[in-house]
Parts: sequence; C-alpha cells; structure tokens
Amino acid sequence: MDDQLAPLTAAETAGLIRRRVVSPVEVMEHAIARIEARNPSLNALIFTAFDEARARARQAEKAVMAGEPLGPLHGVPVAIKDLFDFKPGWISTYGGIRALKNRTVNYSCVFADRIERRGGAIVVGKTNSPIMGFRGTCDNYLFGCTRNPFDMTRNSGGSSGGSAAAVADGLLTVAEGTDAGGSIRNPAAWCGVFGYKASFGRVPVVIRPNAFAGNLPFVFEGPITRTVEDATLALTALAGYDPGDPFALEETPDFAASLRGSIRNLRIAYSPNLDVFPVEREVADAVGKAVRAFEEAGARVEEIKLNLRWPQHDLSDLWRRLMMPLNIGALDGLVAEGYDMYGQYREDLPPEYLDWIDR
Repeated sequence: MDDQLAPLTAAETAGLIRRRVVSPVEVMEHAIARIEARNPSLNALIFTAFDEARARARQAEKAVMAGEPLGPLHGVPVAIKDLFDFKPGWISTYGGIRALKNRTVNYSCVFADRIERRGGAIVVGKTNSPIMGFRGTCDNYLFGCTRNPFDMTRNSGGSSGGSAAAVADGLLTVAEGTDAGGSIRNPAAWCGVFGYKASFGRVPVVIRPNAFAGNLPFVFEGPITRTVEDATLALTALAGYDPGDPFALEETPDFAASLRGSIRNLRIAYSPNLDVFPVEREVADAVGKAVRAFEEAGARVEEIKLNLRWPQHDLSDLWRRLMMPLNIGALDGLVAEGYDMYGQYREDLPPEYLDWIDR
C-alpha cells in the first residue's frame, strides 16, 4: 500500500480507513517509514513517539472493526508543534531552548487533545520551531534548522517551519501551526502548503496564568495541510468553546460546506501591500495572479487603500513590544520551575530576543 498511500490527502486516507480499505495500522507504519527515511535530512520533527502512536493505531483499528462512531480524521497521523504545545511525558523545549532539552509536562494542549479525542487523529511527534517562536526562519540552538523540502539549501520559514516542511514533504497530511505575527502564514507560503489562521477565537488558545493574554497581540492556532478540504476536517475537530479561553467562540460552523459554495458576486477588498509593506515583485505577481482567479470565479475584486500612517518597521517594533509581556510571563513560569532563564540560562536565548526582553 505504500505507493498508494504516499500521495493521499488526510480526507482520502480517512475515507479509506472508514471504508476498511486500509487499516490505521498500515497508515501509521507508512507514516513512520516515511519519517524515518526523510526526516534526517529535513529535520522537520524533533521528537517522535512511535510506540505510543502504534498502540493508538491498533486501538483505532479496533474502533473501525467494531463499528464505533469515527472522527473526521480517524486513524490519520498528525504532529504538534514544539512551542507552547504539550502531551503528557513528551519533551517541551519552547522552540529548542537548550536548558529545556529534558523538560516534560503532564497535560495535553487543546490542539493535541481535540485533534485526537474529537478528530480521531493520532499525534506521532513534535515539529521544530525557533526559540519562543520569535523568528521568521525555523532554527534554534538545540535542534538546528529545518530545511525546505523543495530546496534543501533553504529554510522552511518560521515559526511553524517544522510543521510546514513535514506536510510539504508528505511525512504527514496535517500538522499544528500557531501564529501571532505570521508563524502559520509565513512557512506555509515558503513550503507551498495551506496554512489556515482562523478568525480570533475560532480555535481556543488556553494561556495561563493570564487567561486574557491571547489578545495582546492576537494569538492563533490552526492546521497546516496540503489541501483546503483537509483543513476543514481539522477545524471540525478543533473549533468550539473551551472554558479555558475567555475569547473562544461557541458556534461551530459547517466548515466543509464552504467547499461547496460559490463566490459569485462577492465583493473582495484587495490591497497589494497594505499601504506600507515592501513586497518583492515576484511575490506581488503571484498574489496578483491568485486575485485574478477570484475574478474568474465570479467575484468582484476592488483594490483599496487602508490609509495606514506608520511604516512597516514601526509596526513591527510595536508588535515586538506587545509580544514581550506575554513572553516574560512564559520565562517567569520557567523560572518558577527552576530554570534560571535570566541568569544561568540567559545565553540559551538569541541576542535579538534578549534585546527585546531587556527593553
């Protein structure tokens, strides 16, 4: 089945499992073999739990044979990001901080919990990220860089670069992304995959001790996939209210229905540069081509000005200032665990990150 499974989407794989054409065990063995063969060169996954994944695949197979209700991603291997995302007993390094190389936690994050419990997927490991997610490229002191599967001399983008590379190379069909300043959108663009940063509150983001910290700046979670359809399956499992997030939205739309709709006569506002952002000509041309596709599908695209009054550099600096209290809260939490991040382990943090922490 290996040759047949390799090009399949998550939707196609889940459909074959549901129809008993292929077993979750076979799907898992295929994913593990692919990861073992390809990941040493990509460095997309920095932690794997294959024994645990195989055990869950056997349980998933029993559920299929017993005729139990199955989630939209039942038996599909997925990965979570090694940033602020957790599974019991798994390492959690906040993006490759050396001092945290053996740190583990004893609870699951919302993404891991929902994608397995609601979606039926099986989390096989964690993907690479820059330290504290504070970088547009994917590399760190502990695990090194993640390479772009389309050009191994280039980076996969950050901060969800491990997830984007894993999906682009076919190690997995779904992986977690998180985004506050481009961390889903940037690596998805670099690796040619579909990264979905849903509306604020659509996918719960649980932060402690300040439960309201997810809006300064806005923090998002979402899937990285190869197709829009696969993203709708992931959102079906991920979306909905969570008492740990005061901003979580209660309603859960029928995401799959959006695939069947029409955009004819919709008005789409389009800004080629948001007034102040420098855009490479090659990128601008690619985006312009995509915009024309909307017009060909019947939508009305109107180019607009947003009247932003500040240069991109000033807005970027403002974003960093907004991020730092949230990051200091995370560092304070590590200090409370016994990791002296401001003293003994200060050099484990990149200099540009320390500069903003100090400010």
